Amino acid sequence: MPIKDKILKELKDGPKKYKKLRAKFKGSKKFYDAMEELYDRGIITERNGYIHLVDTEKKMKKAKADPSLLAGTVVKLTENFGFVRVPQLERDVYVSGKYMMGAVPGDEVMIKPVKATRRDMECEIVRITKEKTNVVAVVSRVGRDISMTLKDCPYVTVRSVNKAPVVEDDIVLIDLIGRGTSHSRLSARITQVIGSVSSSQKAVRVLLAEKNLETEFPQSVINDARRVIDKTDLAAEMEHRTDLRGMPIFTIDSASTKDIDDAISIEKTENGYKLGVHIADVSFYVRGGSETDNEAFKRGTSVYFGNSVIPMLPKEYSNDVCSLNEKSDRLAFSCLMTLDSQGVVTDYRFEKTVIRSRVKGVYSEINSILAGEETDRLKNKYSEVYNQLSTAKQLFSLLRARRVQRGSMDIESDESYIIFDETGKAIGLEKRRRGLSEMIIEEFMLLANSCSANLAKKMNLPFVYRIHTRPDAEKMITLRENLGRLGLALEQGEGKSLQQAMSDLLDETRSTNLETTVHKMILRSQSKAKYSPDPVGHFGIVLDDYAHFTSPIRRYSDLAIHRILSDFVAGKKHEAVVKRYSRFAASRSQQASATELVAMQTERDATDIYKAEIMADHIGEEFTGIVSGVANYGIYVALENTVEGLVHISLLDMFNPILTEGYSLYCPVSGTEYKIGDEISVKVVGTDILNGNVDFAPADVQIEKPTGKPKPEIKEYKEKRPRKDTGKTKRTKLKHKRRR
Repeated sequence: MPIKDKILKELKDGPKKYKKLRAKFKGSKKFYDAMEELYDRGIITERNGYIHLVDTEKKMKKAKADPSLLAGTVVKLTENFGFVRVPQLERDVYVSGKYMMGAVPGDEVMIKPVKATRRDMECEIVRITKEKTNVVAVVSRVGRDISMTLKDCPYVTVRSVNKAPVVEDDIVLIDLIGRGTSHSRLSARITQVIGSVSSSQKAVRVLLAEKNLETEFPQSVINDARRVIDKTDLAAEMEHRTDLRGMPIFTIDSASTKDIDDAISIEKTENGYKLGVHIADVSFYVRGGSETDNEAFKRGTSVYFGNSVIPMLPKEYSNDVCSLNEKSDRLAFSCLMTLDSQGVVTDYRFEKTVIRSRVKGVYSEINSILAGEETDRLKNKYSEVYNQLSTAKQLFSLLRARRVQRGSMDIESDESYIIFDETGKAIGLEKRRRGLSEMIIEEFMLLANSCSANLAKKMNLPFVYRIHTRPDAEKMITLRENLGRLGLALEQGEGKSLQQAMSDLLDETRSTNLETTVHKMILRSQSKAKYSPDPVGHFGIVLDDYAHFTSPIRRYSDLAIHRILSDFVAGKKHEAVVKRYSRFAASRSQQASATELVAMQTERDATDIYKAEIMADHIGEEFTGIVSGVANYGIYVALENTVEGLVHISLLDMFNPILTEGYSLYCPVSGTEYKIGDEISVKVVGTDILNGNVDFAPADVQIEKPTGKPKPEIKEYKEKRPRKDTGKTKRTKLKHKRRR
């Protein structure tokens, strides 16, 4: 048992005299270090020579009882203020630096409103409820003590309480000590030395550690999965299911996909179509409350970045028995739909089934077939489902037309396909474009997801819905103002919905210089999609009923509703289902929303890291880009390959420029102006792989090449307890005496 836990165990029985406590632990260095940390973290205090446990439970109960308190997470920290994201308010709240209590991004906190001066709402942090671990810092000075600045806030400098083999500018992982007071009183313990970061592989490792994402599964989870698989009698289970192995069912994914969780079947009928969406029956294997389920709940979702994935489920499930591999019998949960000749769903049912995929379809190959460019090899590979492909294309056309008619928005993303060499280095990228087969699968999955939500709402079942609310008025005002500066408008005529107006504007700017900017503007005006137990509908795709049913291998939200629908399909009484899943649906919705945000940010940050590594090989090269953003410190330029970089104001030859937010940066002295959508030639002048940043300069500006040798990498280090240090022990002992 760690010495900190032993000290806390002693104090649970009541306050102890400091002298007796010190004698019990023989005044060891470990004792002094542990006491120092417990003091700084506010876990213990000293009164009249006695050491007391701080009554944290009493404080927490008092905090929960105060209706004015709000729970949130620190998301940004600057030199003088910070922001706390409050899910309850669906916004980020401003906190002045004097009220931050030493909190850093990633800390979970309780806040309360204070009298606002210049903002509509300001708060102060009352308590830090969960401290962020694995904080990333940069070594700024090495001497008698090691000083570091926080990566997320270089204005905060902390001193290390332990020694480590570091040099200036090394990247380290630290645990902060002393939160609850102020940033000036923070200190830190170095837990891992990363060294210099000159590759995306190291930078991504830092990112994953910073996000506290575990890349490996605990052995207990792997053992649990293997035990369940070994004990499962598939033959016996198949006897109780609808056997669809005779149907021409197939999957469509990328060539590298190993966790295949959806398959389709389609048939043209006299009155329309029969569409089957068959989803891996993960809930049959992963039972609620098991070791695997608890780990999946904690992870919430698989995280995809570059050519890697951190799976939600161990590979024994995700890549094997749950994956709908071709020519293999698999358990599935099927949504069987009947559609009329206009593509309207007239009937649907959910059934537990057993299927056998005929072929593992690949997007690029099926796109070639649908374009009439198939080869003899492709005809032979897809011979068993060849006729179904043309039927799928027909139905897609009907569904797509209906989607456009109702005003569903199709926002172009800047998603990229990263190309790696054999060593894992990012060497190239291409803008990812959806082909016809990708869009077919998207429409079919959308239909099954909508049916699952419709069934739950109709039968009044507890559920995990995917919701997207209407943009708030403030965001819409900002959007209309920014569009107006670009000479654009959201034109809502009589009978035209806001979604239709937005969709028309997206189409109007598609394939123009304004595409990236306008599509981002509209995306940022939207509220965040999230999971909820309440069926409020989805604004963006214009559906009253929507949920995520089709990816239980990769998303816990889908696994959760599979459990609910499994009980319903099995004929359990409505009252029993409601009783069992009401609280379940609410907690799973909250966790799924939280983990989704972490995964999305991680994937986005990792992509930026890869882009920076790629552009590092193009220093000095010229590119043509589009001005995608303006700020008082410079302009952002987006290249065709989706890389976005900053041209700093110091390189623009502008004196006292005037910023028109969302439109232009103008110099009244020279008359120079940079507007959103302008084409500009730039060259790459620098990259920051750790933070995923790329720096540009106008192509005609001369930049001096940096001099000096690169700093050598150092051996990786993880903290080990230092050997006895008599000098430090004496200093710590004297410090405790002064406290008393």
